[in-house]
Amino acid sequence: MGPLSPEKIAELENGLRSKPPLEAAQAQYRAAVTEMADAIKALVPGLTWSMDIDSWRGCGGAYEWTRAKVAYFMAGFSGPIPDEKWSQAVQIVKNRAKQFGATGYGVMKDKPGDHDVYIFGSDGVEFKLGSQVASSLTARSDCRISQTDTATSTSTSHS
Repeated sequence: MGPLSPEKIAELENGLRSKPPLEAAQAQYRAAVTEMADAIKALVPGLTWSMDIDSWRGCGGAYEWTRAKVAYFMAGFSGPIPDEKWSQAVQIVKNRAKQFGATGYGVMKDKPGDHDVYIFGSDGVEFKLGSQVASSLTARSDCRISQTDTATSTSTSHS
């Protein structure tokens, strides 16, 4: 699908303006990932973590040609989450992800020492938790417009 008309782009972007801006999503998701990672760290003695990615990405799909972006975070852990603690770690993420409307749950891998799950909501909201040699937690928000991206008028003035 090729580029959209300026009118269609403005319509899509203006539709996202009813949501808080990207910057608000970044603050909310950063706080949530920090809280989840700290709780997982407390669950596993000796485990440490760092925020390896604190960024944004362009939206795909219908918003590909717009200025809409998603907040994206990745916390990397210093080691694996032990199998006996795995279900508790997943529950930590599930509980905190609910505030973002993420209540769907999927399993990509669930074998001893090799786990990968995702918790998802509408509009692309997704949290992933994986554990193998090390562990990671990622979070992706729904599409938002930055507060610095001003509204584009969809009407044409004839002066």
